[in-house]
Amino acid sequence: MKKVSIIIPIYNTEKYLERCLSSVCNQTYENLEIICIDDGSTDQSGEIAEEFRQKDSRIILKHQENSGESAARNSGLVLSSGDYIGFIDCDDWIEAGMYEKLVEELEKSNADIAISGWYKDTLSESIKIKNEKEVEESIFTGKKLLRYLYERDSYREFAYIWDKLYKRELLYDENGKMILFDMSLMLGADAVWLGRVALNVDKAVYVNKTFYHYIQREDSGCHSRDISRRLDWLKAYIDLIDIFYEKEISIEIIDLLKRFLVYHSAIVADMAYNQKNKDALAYCKKIITDYKDEYEKLNMDKPERIKWLSKILDYRL
Repeated sequence: MKKVSIIIPIYNTEKYLERCLSSVCNQTYENLEIICIDDGSTDQSGEIAEEFRQKDSRIILKHQENSGESAARNSGLVLSSGDYIGFIDCDDWIEAGMYEKLVEELEKSNADIAISGWYKDTLSESIKIKNEKEVEESIFTGKKLLRYLYERDSYREFAYIWDKLYKRELLYDENGKMILFDMSLMLGADAVWLGRVALNVDKAVYVNKTFYHYIQREDSGCHSRDISRRLDWLKAYIDLIDIFYEKEISIEIIDLLKRFLVYHSAIVADMAYNQKNKDALAYCKKIITDYKDEYEKLNMDKPERIKWLSKILDYRL
């Protein structure tokens, strides 16, 4: 039976952590290596993880100084020894059959990566995230995977790193060096990592089942109103575009990335305008202007978005 390494970066989520770790320890697939990286938590998260380690010999627990989520994930990757690698955020949880099913589909199809679905959990409900377009086949090429990843409006299930299972061989570049998360980015390092790994995929399998529960918290990084953090999100996609040009990925895919970059640049521009941050507003408007044609071409069926973008470009400070 192949070993699955599950990497869980932990930081100050005592309210959610017990449910998260219980959901991993109770997986029906038992050959797990559960790697918990306590990234300098100042609440009871480290103690909760220690309690679980004492009860389950599959848990590897490392305590480190607070260095950020990317550093914690990198520590987990370096410690991992599994044939397959998965990620869980410490405030989320997974249903019991997730890894059994993903391993089964990877083995059956001899694919490099398995992708399943996810729920967005709020205080009152669990919302199943659905693709607008139907996935055309359950087994497909790496080239098709890039389309599913970056045609974001149509294939929302594909967006994140944590509802997937990766064959270990994917995680190394052409020089045999492990692909790690960029610790210089406060936001967006997971997007760059996923894009780099996706470039190594020859065959992918889509599992039309939903296992992962993403907990929507207003204080999470992706909801930050901190302009410097949000600018890192834009830099992540600029970096990814540069990587895709270097790897000679099709313009069709790169244009999808540019559309996503413009969309988020407009959101940050709106924040910068409201926070009276002239430099950030100018930077975002420059990105929007550079890729406005690609954005409009890919949003011809959504005139309200084009109108919104024009409004953002009219902002002045």
